Amino acid sequence: MKKWILLVALIINAASFTPSYAQSSDIKTLEKGIYLVVGSFQNKINALKFRNKLINESKKAKISFSEKTSFYYVHIKTFVSVDEAILMVKPTRENTPFNDAWVLAYSPNSGMTAISTIPENEIVKNDEPADGTEVENKDPAIVSPAILSSDIPKPDIKPKEVGITKYTPELFITDKKQYKVIFNTFNFVTLSKVTGSVNIIDPDRLKLIRSVRAHEVTYINDPHNQSNSLEFIAEIFGYKKAQHGLKLGEEMSEDTKAFLEIKSDTLVIDFPLKRYEKGDVAIMYNVFFYKDAAIMKPESQFELNSLLELLQERSSYNIRISGHTNGNAGGKIIEIDSEVPEYFSLSQATKEKNGSAKKLSLKRAEIIRKYLLNNGIAAARMEVKGFGGKTPIYDKFDRLAARNVRVEIEILQ
Repeated sequence: MKKWILLVALIINAASFTPSYAQSSDIKTLEKGIYLVVGSFQNKINALKFRNKLINESKKAKISFSEKTSFYYVHIKTFVSVDEAILMVKPTRENTPFNDAWVLAYSPNSGMTAISTIPENEIVKNDEPADGTEVENKDPAIVSPAILSSDIPKPDIKPKEVGITKYTPELFITDKKQYKVIFNTFNFVTLSKVTGSVNIIDPDRLKLIRSVRAHEVTYINDPHNQSNSLEFIAEIFGYKKAQHGLKLGEEMSEDTKAFLEIKSDTLVIDFPLKRYEKGDVAIMYNVFFYKDAAIMKPESQFELNSLLELLQERSSYNIRISGHTNGNAGGKIIEIDSEVPEYFSLSQATKEKNGSAKKLSLKRAEIIRKYLLNNGIAAARMEVKGFGGKTPIYDKFDRLAARNVRVEIEILQ
């Protein structure tokens, strides 16, 4: 009897030292909102550990689970507007341990959008070391597109009969001398909404004016250029680039009617987006890696899922995943050393080795392949290559040299 009492006592005593990872009721389903995210996990236990660590440090942290991405998001604050959230990213990164904080905007009707960088009207400094080693992409204009569109209702894209045949300033310009515009980007085949950004270009000065989100009301100033025209470019990963030119204040031609619809006081510009075809090469500029690591940052999942969606939609496609660096200098390489990898977190078992730039670029291509494999894409449909710094887009001392650090996707068939 004493032995049984001792055994029960030991079990109770051991249980008292078992760490509590909170109950599942602490994890809420991701609801409509705008979140400041500091961690993203595929494994629930890892998410709970991270959240509890923050709570023990007297930080307010919560977990939300997305059934669409199967990720657990640890967030420390919510907002009522994206602009308000973005303003908090920079001070959070600079004044707290969360130097990779990012904004997640979610709506059941519009999908998910990740904003990883801080859109500011400032010049991007070139921080690239003189020895040619790679640097992270710090271009503040890059915004990751949302890709969860399969359950979004098909938009009404059928042009309506209207009596207006001219979009003159007298009819459509606001009190602030602006045009009210909505960019309607959608999948050409499925007609489902594709969320992303549209670039507004001054064709006379060959200058990017700004990037705006599709499916939202945008106010555009008169360009005051010689041609009185603007170019609009939708370049969303997973789809071919689509472009429209518009001369403001002119009669609607047949070409213009093909993409422009007038609804009340708003100009709706349609972008039917077509998928990549055999031979196309796309750059995954919105896949970000930790420094010296073959581990992706959390905001990379959106563009990765866009690639996943493409491969699921086009089951005949095979792809080549190619990694590239900025320069050929070797150095430290950090890899995942776990059977259940967290593709988007350094808070896991890792291993460090030294290797060449070519090896680092190959490892980065391989981690994307592993992610796709884990999500049901057959191994036979993918091949990987690492080129190091052999095929740069820009000179390594160029202001945009950081963009040499990239992963390219080539459609093989």
